[in-house]
Amino acid sequence: MKQRKSTSQWRRWHRWLGLAVALPVLVLSVTGVLLNHIDSFGWSSRPLPPLLARWYGAPVPESVSGIALDNRWYAQANDSLFIDGEKSLYCRAPLRGVVQDNGWTVVGCADQLLLLDAQGQQVERMGPAYGVPAFSTLGRNDQGLVLKTEQGLSQYDVDQLASVALPEGATWAPSLFQALPVTMKQRVVAQSVPPSLNWQRLLLDLHAGRLFGLAGQLVMDLAALVLVVLALTGTVIWSRSRRS
Repeated sequence: MKQRKSTSQWRRWHRWLGLAVALPVLVLSVTGVLLNHIDSFGWSSRPLPPLLARWYGAPVPESVSGIALDNRWYAQANDSLFIDGEKSLYCRAPLRGVVQDNGWTVVGCADQLLLLDAQGQQVERMGPAYGVPAFSTLGRNDQGLVLKTEQGLSQYDVDQLASVALPEGATWAPSLFQALPVTMKQRVVAQSVPPSLNWQRLLLDLHAGRLFGLAGQLVMDLAALVLVVLALTGTVIWSRSRRS
């Protein structure tokens, strides 16, 4: 009778401990199985959706504007230049503008000018060492490339690497930013997710509890320890049941 009562207590503790860690153990089990077969699923290097990447604090933009020029769209996100929605070149923020000049496509990135050929390939990258003054906006007039600086407008010659100040009130057309087409915007935002933020990283962080900080890690540690206790209590219950 005493042994039966003792076994009943073991069963009660076994049941309540199992219920207490049911959710963490479920997460441990499911993420463990997925991680074991992640290469088969092709998820190991697949980037996370932008919403989950922002959960990690990644600087993934929610909206992206661009410039349409000669049937191409130019946009900038996370220090990358996107041409027609595809990541192409390094371009430090912010994007200052895009114009055509002397057969080149000139892209303004922070304090630099990028010269691209007709295929969108970089031919030259010019900065202050090339005589490019600090500018906030890029545009053009009848003579060619115009840069807006703190001192006013400046005509810059990409062939002669020289700039000439324009008179006050000179006419020019700055680059016009517009909202990207929806599908192109989605591609730009998706490609802005850092490669290190992939499904394997998410599953590992869920498995270890790191996704929820120190508290999440402690919960997963506790769940793992309770699993050991459950294995022991289960063995005790089985042993006592056989003897009875």
